[in-house]
This record gives sequence, C-alpha cells and structure tokens, in this order.
Amino acid sequence: MKIVLASINSKYIHSSLGVWYLYSAAKSADTPHTVEVYESTINNHIDDIVADIYNLNPDVVGFSCYIWNIEYVKRITECLKKINPQLKVFFGGPEASFDAEHLLEICDVDCIIKGEGEQAFINLLKNDFTAAEKVVLAPVTDYFNPYSEEYFAALNGRIVYLETSRGCPFHCAFCLSGRDENVRFFDMDISKQNIIKLANCGTQTVKFVDRTFNCNDRRAREIFEFIYTQRTLGNIPEDVVFHCEVEADLFSQETLDYLKTMPKGLFQFEAGLQSFNTQTLKAVDRRHNIERLVHNLKEIAQMKNIHLHIDLIAGLPYEDYDSFAKGFDLAFEIGAEVIQLGFLKLLNGSPLAAEKDKHGYKYWSYAPYQVISNNYIGYSDLLKLKLAEDATERIYNSNRFPNTLKYVLDTTKMSPYSLFYGMGEYCNKTGLQSPSLDNYTSVMLDYFGSLQNVDKAQLRDAMATDRIITDRTGKLYHCLHITDDRMKYIRIALNNVDMGIFENQREKAKQGKIGFAILYSNGEEQVILADYTQQDKVTGQYQHKFVPLEMVIGKEESSFN
Repeated sequence: MKIVLASINSKYIHSSLGVWYLYSAAKSADTPHTVEVYESTINNHIDDIVADIYNLNPDVVGFSCYIWNIEYVKRITECLKKINPQLKVFFGGPEASFDAEHLLEICDVDCIIKGEGEQAFINLLKNDFTAAEKVVLAPVTDYFNPYSEEYFAALNGRIVYLETSRGCPFHCAFCLSGRDENVRFFDMDISKQNIIKLANCGTQTVKFVDRTFNCNDRRAREIFEFIYTQRTLGNIPEDVVFHCEVEADLFSQETLDYLKTMPKGLFQFEAGLQSFNTQTLKAVDRRHNIERLVHNLKEIAQMKNIHLHIDLIAGLPYEDYDSFAKGFDLAFEIGAEVIQLGFLKLLNGSPLAAEKDKHGYKYWSYAPYQVISNNYIGYSDLLKLKLAEDATERIYNSNRFPNTLKYVLDTTKMSPYSLFYGMGEYCNKTGLQSPSLDNYTSVMLDYFGSLQNVDKAQLRDAMATDRIITDRTGKLYHCLHITDDRMKYIRIALNNVDMGIFENQREKAKQGKIGFAILYSNGEEQVILADYTQQDKVTGQYQHKFVPLEMVIGKEESSFN
C-alpha cells in the first residue's frame, strides 16, 4: 500500500512540519507500506495538485488541514475521490481536529485524526488504514524527530520550523493552542542538535513554533545562550536568524540583560499584545501583566539588536473603533519594527466561538472565518481599520519610510493611527488597486504634502533620503526626481577621489555600490550617501551619511546647476 502525506502550504517559502512528523513516525514503525510526502501551495492550480497526487499512484492520501488550506483540501479531495472512488483519504491538523463532525458530513473522507497525529498514524498503518471509528482520538505521542534526510532533500532553502515544546500555559479565548494547558518540553539535547542541523541546511530563517517560547524563562535563556555560543564558534552561519513567539512579560531582567549582548539580527521576536483594553483582555482570558509587558517590549525595542514584531487583533469583545485606535497609538510608542494589525478569525473549537451569540458575532462561514461585526464594532468600522492596516503595512512595516514618517508625525502632531487611516482613505479614493511602490509613493507625497504645517521641500528630502538608504538601486521614485546637472559631478568625484566617506568608498562607487541624492531644504544643500555593502540586520537600512554638497564636488561645481 502506498500512502501520500500531502501538505498544501500558504507560500512556497514555507515548509511543512506536520507531514514530516508522520513520515518519521512511519519510518519508526515496522510496516510494509510505502510512505511519501507531497508539498504544494494554495497558489498552485487545484487541477495541477490533483494531477500531481494522482500521478504518485497512492492508495491512501492524508492531508494536513489548516485555515489557510482547508477550502483547497476539500476541493482536492472531491476531485481525487471522483477519479478514484477506492482511494482512502484521511485528514489531520487543527482545522480537522476541531471541526471533525462537520467535515465528515460535507466531505467524502474516510477518517479524521483529532489531536497529535504520530501515534494514531502508526496505528492506522498497522491496521491497513481500517479505522474502527471515523474519528480517531489521537493519544499524546512520543517525540518523533521529523528531520530526516528526505526532509532536508525537499527543503530547498525554505523557512524551517522547530518545535522544542508542545502545548501552551495560557487559555486565550480566540486561540486553539491553550485547549491543553499542559506544556511538554522535548529533550534539550535533541533540540540543540536540531538547531545546528537546521541552521546549516541552507535556510535563512529558523522559526520556533513553540506557542509561548519563553514560558520557562530559564529554559529559553539556555537556548539563547546555546545559539549565541554556537554562532560564536562558527557552527551557525551568520546570515541565519531565529524567530520566536514570546510572552514579553515573562522575561526576567536577567534574560533581558543577556539579550542586550546579542549580535544584531540573530533573533526575531513576535509578541502578542492583542489589545490594551482591560475589559477586552479579561473577556478573552488574556492573562498578562500589561505594564510589565509594555515595559519589557520597550526595553527590547531600545536594544536595537532584535527585530521586534507586535500584534493587535481587531474584533475582540468590548473593543470598539475608538478603543482600538487608542490601543494602536499605544502600541506605536513601543517602537517595534512591525505592528501587525490583524482581524479576528472565529476559529472552530475556540472558547470565543462558543460565545459567539453572547457577543453578537457575525463572520464568514468559510475559512478563515473572518469576523465582520459584533456588538461593539460594525463592518464599516472594520473596513476603516483595513485602510489603516494597508497604510501601516506599506509605510511602517515595510521600513521604507522611517525619516518621512518621523518628519510628518513630528510636524503635524497627528496620532499615528489618524495618519495611517488618513493615508489609507486617501489612497482608496484615488481608485488605485494594488498600486506599485512608485505610484504609492506619489500618493504619499500628495497626501502628506497636503497636511497642515508640512513643508513640501522638506517632505521631498525626507522621502528621497528614505529611498536612498533602503533601496540599493540608488534610484529615486519618479515623483521625487529633480533634474540637477550636479549629480554627474558627484558621481565623478565619488569615483575618482577617496574622501573617506565610507571604507573603500572609491572602489565601491565604481562598482555602483554607493547611492546618493541631493537634498535642498535644510539651508545648506547636502548629499545623502549610502553604502550598499553595509546593511543593518534589524532595520534593513544601509549605512549612510549626510555630507555638504560643496565638500563633495567643490565650491565652484556646487554653485552650478
């Protein structure tokens, strides 16, 4: 019998972990069956996925089901069953575990595994996939190391995932991870061995999928120390970053002080704030010390060596539009590199889904079950938040406009939320659908330039500076371009005179690795210069300097235009 374990990922850069756990479990079992892993993405055509799986000639196909792929999995299953009615299909994963009975009603599926799948899969293998029940309640499983030779052969440099624990100590009502409050930690020596293997497999990102990586502060610090030591010894490549989901208020001061010593870009932290509304936090059983949480997040942000990502969720109980906007501004003050403005999905099996009538939730009936309104916020207000989200993603989270954003906020005294919403609304009114970066920048220039107290010349220079220090092409957006014959004199000077602006400045200029633009608005004309060989691993900005124009090309040439 041939079994194909199929994972339909959200993007190509993502790799699967669940199917490889099952593959490892199968290899450990004494079974005559052949097991093979198949991976694709939701961006591929369903017909092509069906053809791929059919050509593997399986007797059994197992799908790992999540909110991002369940609609695809249902359609793929329907197609496969029509082609081969004798084919056996089983589902696993969170979307199947918490919606098993409904899926059995609407899908021609032979078996659903609820919970951890490894041991249940072994049992199915031993019984030739003849299950006594349609729904198999999986027992808590032993650890099966998923990192086989076949796993690494299939990876192709994609993001890799590492689990050093299972379970979550918290019970957030919008989440499924806290359904089992017991946290099981895997063997530390095995976890350390896996860290080294994954860091050297060709990937650039190792993501810990522990639901709360630092729920044990001492254990988390031991892993941090191990990674840093191995990096120092040369056993971990310098371009590999480790991503962790953390609960920031659980960090001890000792751990925070240790993190301050880490090299730039070694770690990325993702921390869930979700809301600043105390009534909201209580309603969703979000148990954290908000003051300590914010204090620790600000301390991490001020370290400038760890890329910090914080989350807010719109649509939670008791959070209206004004409350969320206020929370956004408080989150902005933390200074994280990314503020993710997310929208609540009412997940099957979550405690909040069980209380949907109490809070008047309306949501799409299909995955990912997006909330469209509740008793506290309406659909029109959620649409306004989506406009703010779009502007936040393009302007703030992209890290393309740091000087522009600071200048406009300082000058207008607007709140961050008001500025992002205003920009989102203005862009929406232009009618541009998914505008290019060049077009979006032009709209930004128009909107920001219309705001009170904004000087258009200073705004242009801030935007030109941002372009030069964040984009290694060295080319300004069309809307920022000013014809100036002195640009050629700057290029000649940089190529022929070593002014000591950057190390090996002349050689880099000849290779096109120095970007520059003239700035006009600060009284004395300046040149912004960027070294495209030196990039900050946290902000993504290139090393740069502001130099008087006259210093670069001389007094006579600087006066000619």
